Amino acid sequence: MAAMQPRALASSCLVLALVVGCDDSEKPKNPFEPPPKETVAPPAVTEVPKPPGPPALAIDDLGPKVGFSRVLLDKPEGRQKLDEELSQVKSELSGKEVALSVIRKAKLEHVVTMLGALEKVSVAKVLIKTDTREEYPKELAFTPLGSAKSAAPCSVVTMVLSDRSTASWRLAGGLAMRRPKGFAGPDLTMTGETIERLAKGCKDSSTLFISAADEIEWGLAYDLAASTKKIEGVSFDAFVLLLETPIAGRKVKL
Repeated sequence: MAAMQPRALASSCLVLALVVGCDDSEKPKNPFEPPPKETVAPPAVTEVPKPPGPPALAIDDLGPKVGFSRVLLDKPEGRQKLDEELSQVKSELSGKEVALSVIRKAKLEHVVTMLGALEKVSVAKVLIKTDTREEYPKELAFTPLGSAKSAAPCSVVTMVLSDRSTASWRLAGGLAMRRPKGFAGPDLTMTGETIERLAKGCKDSSTLFISAADEIEWGLAYDLAASTKKIEGVSFDAFVLLLETPIAGRKVKL
């Protein structure tokens, strides 16, 4: 056989390649080959269910928190933002006793502002939780100031002064009985004796009004209120945090 010319050889190779390609594309599928993996669609995005009940309320060294919202009261718009945050959940707060966690080093002003804002949304009581001495309760229910405006004039008022001493007197005013500070703060034992004397002289009231100087941290004011739970023969049904710092011995305006 004569040798194939180069041009003819190239043509034959091209034809052969086309034939092989066609045969490969038409190759029957293997019946044992597993089916191709199906693409799984990502799960639908759904809203995170809202926890039942009112939002968690707290005050730390930066200020109040309503749920996950931080409110900086030191900012010009801080008080308005706090009112707005609470008004959004008013239906879950109005008429109820709500819990408020407050650290000891919180500013007294922040606690006062928070209680005033909660009163605007008509809470019944505020159960404040604060770490304190082992012998004192770590939570106390505070009554909104508006609910105590009819308190008897002989009701007891007690406060921590700027030098960490204490003063106690009657709501209508009069002599303020002062007690010096102790080793780590107010002398709450001696203050308790004064409160007991004033309370026993007022049979028409079981409400105790609490306050402290502006520079006093919240923990000391809380200790003063909580310490009264250890006074024998005296029981206060309502604790009220004054929204304005009183002057010891002067009549307190509610």
